[in-house]
Amino acid sequence: MEEVMQNATELSEAGVSFEKVDTSLFDIKLVNGLMEIPCFTVEDGTESLLQNLIAYEQQSSDVDPTYFSDYASFMDQLIDSDKDVNLLCQNGIIMNWLGEDKEVVSLFNKIGNGVTMYPDDFYYKEEIRKTIEHCEKPWNRMKANLKHNYFSSPWVGASTVAAIILLILTATQTILAFRGPVM
Repeated sequence: MEEVMQNATELSEAGVSFEKVDTSLFDIKLVNGLMEIPCFTVEDGTESLLQNLIAYEQQSSDVDPTYFSDYASFMDQLIDSDKDVNLLCQNGIIMNWLGEDKEVVSLFNKIGNGVTMYPDDFYYKEEIRKTIEHCEKPWNRMKANLKHNYFSSPWVGASTVAAIILLILTATQTILAFRGPVM
């Protein structure tokens, strides 16, 4: 793959919403800032199942497209931390039966190691391109920056709002002081 997509948390900050859809596992779409992803259950046998399916695809010359390899690679880009897994779980996209979110992170981050990817045949290249374009729009980038820097937690957000109110009140007081007393 030539282009690398941001993780789920960064996409969310940039205005991408996630929604579970009841379609084929590989039917991932981005439509108007809404990423539709089918539900995926992660349990004890998931890692070995995916490894075997990916190994089969990698060793078979007649398998095209390589759905499982591409799906694992797409999810690896989407999941970088516990926050990403938590976000996808909250939206019903991942059903985590492993226990801790970091185990899901580990699964997807190592499942694609050693997998040969062909950029021209990558099944999700159009969706990744649309996602990158969405995040590069100036409004979405500014929104992501505001959310990340000034509203990353409730306390930081409250402080930001308080500072803005204080600035407005100070500006109002200054303007009224220059106008002189009201009679």
